[in-house]
Amino acid sequence: MANSDTPITDTADNKRLAELAERMKKTGTREDRLWFIQALLGSSLILPVLIIPEPVNNTIPEDATVNFISMKTNSGLNYLVTFTSMDEMNKWNKNPNKLYLLRRYDSIKRIVMNKRESYDGFVIDPCGCNVAIKKNFLEGVERVNNPTMLIRPERVRTKNNMGLVAVKDPPKPLIKALADHMSQRECIKAAYIMQTVKEGDEKATPIVVVDFCSQGDGLKEEFDKMAAAAHTVIQKDETIGLMPAFDKVAKKSIQGVEPFYKK
Repeated sequence: MANSDTPITDTADNKRLAELAERMKKTGTREDRLWFIQALLGSSLILPVLIIPEPVNNTIPEDATVNFISMKTNSGLNYLVTFTSMDEMNKWNKNPNKLYLLRRYDSIKRIVMNKRESYDGFVIDPCGCNVAIKKNFLEGVERVNNPTMLIRPERVRTKNNMGLVAVKDPPKPLIKALADHMSQRECIKAAYIMQTVKEGDEKATPIVVVDFCSQGDGLKEEFDKMAAAAHTVIQKDETIGLMPAFDKVAKKSIQGVEPFYKK
């Protein structure tokens, strides 16, 4: 029985999440951690549950209590149990009649962070990739998931918090150079040209927001290549910014904006 936020078929997409979890564990780099977080935020995970009294005719009684499954570590930490797929859950429990819910990341975070509960975090695929997501990790996800990526490593501090705005008449040489480059990169789905006025500046700085469909050669490497393409047409004293579309500010800013490049 499944009571889900999303169709059960969505769990098939979590194969990439499990792969990124394994990669993050092996490398421990900030970049792989970022890719894992991006996949995690868009995932739906399976939560095994006990429902008392049990459902009748696939219907949960109004007075039923839903109990989530947790497991404790040797050090006494208590983790909510989640799975990326039915195959992973079957490694843990092969009972064909087990009950489960399918919940998005935000729902799982709310369960774990609920002050009335005693969870120290949640674990993904304890019989597979076995990645423990601790509470302090959840608290820092918003910050880690919203980096500011530039050709020169600096944080964009915008004047009066103006954020990003669309460019009405973007420079054609820059657009062509970037579009030509992006057409050769399978990992890029779309790109938008925005701009902002940085604190202390009077002139607007172009910001290229890039929507990735896959990891490619890595976030830093992909941005380095875009920067090299941009520098073939911009003046020596000019700069541009590069941001991933999953950045919180960028994601909100590009809503309703037509991309200058689309695969």
